[in-house]
Amino acid sequence: MERKSRTLFNRLTSLRSTAICLCLSWSFPLGSVFAQELQFDVVFEGGRVIDPETGLDAVRNVGVRNGSIGAISVEHLTGAVTIDVSGLVVAPGFIDLHAHGQDVKANTLQAQDGVTTALELEVGTFPIHQAYAARDSKSILNYGYSVSHLGVRTQVLRGYLPKSFSEIAANDIAQPEQLNQILQVLSEGLNEGALGIGLGLEYSPGAGRAEVFRIFETAASDGVPVIVHPRRGIHQDPTPEPALQSVQELVANAAATGAVVHICHVTSTALKETAEVITLIDRARENGVNVTTEAYPYAAASTDLGSEMFSPGWQKRLGGISFSDLVWVASGEKLTESSFNVFRSQAIGGQAGNVIINSIPPSAVDAAIAHADIVIASDGLPWITGLEHPRGAGSFSRVLGRYVRERQILELPLALAKMTILPAKILEDVAPMMKKKGRIQLGADADITIFDPASVIDAATYRAPARPSNGIIYVLVGGTFVVRNGKFVEGVYPGEAIRGALF
Repeated sequence: MERKSRTLFNRLTSLRSTAICLCLSWSFPLGSVFAQELQFDVVFEGGRVIDPETGLDAVRNVGVRNGSIGAISVEHLTGAVTIDVSGLVVAPGFIDLHAHGQDVKANTLQAQDGVTTALELEVGTFPIHQAYAARDSKSILNYGYSVSHLGVRTQVLRGYLPKSFSEIAANDIAQPEQLNQILQVLSEGLNEGALGIGLGLEYSPGAGRAEVFRIFETAASDGVPVIVHPRRGIHQDPTPEPALQSVQELVANAAATGAVVHICHVTSTALKETAEVITLIDRARENGVNVTTEAYPYAAASTDLGSEMFSPGWQKRLGGISFSDLVWVASGEKLTESSFNVFRSQAIGGQAGNVIINSIPPSAVDAAIAHADIVIASDGLPWITGLEHPRGAGSFSRVLGRYVRERQILELPLALAKMTILPAKILEDVAPMMKKKGRIQLGADADITIFDPASVIDAATYRAPARPSNGIIYVLVGGTFVVRNGKFVEGVYPGEAIRGALF
């Protein structure tokens, strides 16, 4: 099982010797011939440089110039600014495919967790052109979106854009002409730069299997991925294995259409079925289906109590949990049947109402974090109430501190691959900009995260979720510092739009 599960990472590093030789063949001549003549904007000297794609893991000096990596050398480099990073790790900036927080507060916490690119691909957004325009020259981190099936579907079926989960056209059935309109509007969003189609199937059970298949056909035709929060079986008649059933639907659609599918948060989707679902995904990949998945390093999920997830039958669909497994984030109290009914009514009425859902087996989290091909993604929420899930502030540092250093369930280069090159490669075909991200290589974008492997750790908790992580010392986005000497840099907005190739 482990040998097969490591195939993608092994493929990425199979040219390790050739790549390192190539890197050195550039770095030595550049260092010896030009080091004294060329001045870089900033030089990071003496750090442990890890590039997960080539397998480079050695002490090097890194020169940054004009927003790109201009040198990786064992020899001295001259810079306008030279920073000694001995004892620190110089890594590609972390890429979060699943970040609902897309504002300054969310970006501030994400930057201090080592993230340089934060994308909203699960739920997505709509209209696409407005979302990109609103962030132009105003973003700390690189940003991008999928086009939201939930938003488009509600607009077509009900005539308005939903402002909360309770306003989604959850159980509405699309008639043939309405479905054609949904597909047309989704395609228009792709032409405006969306990075794929975001499906929140658990939140819209009215979207039947035929509708989802048509969406996969559209994605395959346009050459974009489908990013999916899977349904959890059939709400009216949940099966004993709802997650396995729902993932089988997605794998079958991808196999039949040739579409790329990315399945969100495998642990909170599969729960007790996580091992079986991971095996299903592994086997599908081995047989040529282009399917990937992700996980965050926490044993609790979170969402709006007013969403369709909590329609009758939720206890069984969520793995047999009860009211006391839900925590109302505003107060920290465990729910009872009575308080559940009160708070759910308020949430359906439009009030912000997130709950922490203690439903994920710790063994499932361990399996996903250790797996070589499962991407790390936060699923971080917008900071509406200020008391959200800590995953939006601490996911990446938590993996590095608790799972790499303390528990040693995976090695550092593999952990970094799951945060950098693997998510970059998921998007390279649809967004060519990603070919220069997730790498410490000559010519790559200077999206760089430098951390202390001895102290990096998450500090956010469920009751104090907005605490920034520790041990992230420097973060650059396009060559601009957003974290310096362990402190967030105020007033800089170097983030660039990541757009799909159809734009």
